[in-house]
Amino acid sequence: MAQLKFTRRPIPVLSELRPVYKIAQALLILHITGHGGKSSLVKIHLMNWALKRPERAMALRSGAESGQLHLPIWGFDPAMAIALNLAFQDELITHTTTGGFALSKAGLAYVKLILADDSILSEEKSALHSIGKRITEKMVTSVSKEWD
Repeated sequence: MAQLKFTRRPIPVLSELRPVYKIAQALLILHITGHGGKSSLVKIHLMNWALKRPERAMALRSGAESGQLHLPIWGFDPAMAIALNLAFQDELITHTTTGGFALSKAGLAYVKLILADDSILSEEKSALHSIGKRITEKMVTSVSKEWD
């Protein structure tokens, strides 16, 4: 009888699923779109959803300009949830009393390094800067209540 032999080979991980990439995205979201470096979990996931496609970022930019969001249901990315947990464990972010997250001093230092290098996450930085801090927590809460 013939025998089969299997050899394990490393499998590449998509860049958008790598923890360091997602942590960097989360820190950028908190710094660029969060007020005082703070943001709710729902808003972080909304911004992460918008970063996945240019038309989503344009929809958020349009909503920021008009002061009202008109969006479909957006997804909660498990990779972002894991990245937030890892960033918390590495003390790059802290929990807020309202259930969101805030940049720590270490996280702020890290995000400043990311912002200083134009070759790192340039598309994400551009999209987040175009949205800025104009998407408020109140707007996010209002649009998420429409999911019912």
